[in-house]
Amino acid sequence: MINNDVLRSIRYALDLGDAKVVEIIKLAGRDVAQSDLASFLKKEDEEGFVECDDEVMVSFLDGLIIHKRGKMEARPEQDKNRNA
Repeated sequence: MINNDVLRSIRYALDLGDAKVVEIIKLAGRDVAQSDLASFLKKEDEEGFVECDDEVMVSFLDGLIIHKRGKMEARPEQDKNRNA
């Protein structure tokens, strides 16, 4: 299963429109145009198909967590571990 299949599956399972998926990806700090998203959502044999790279997939999944749960407040012990 490629990233495009995962993206399509989650999008349909959660009934997310294209604009919402773009918004979710932006929550993780990455900009994706709706035209790029449309290319990711096409099947492999369709004209205009573009493979969704790992960075876009990670941004979508991170953004989905933020969308569903909200931004996590940093805990003091987390900040200390980052500086080590």
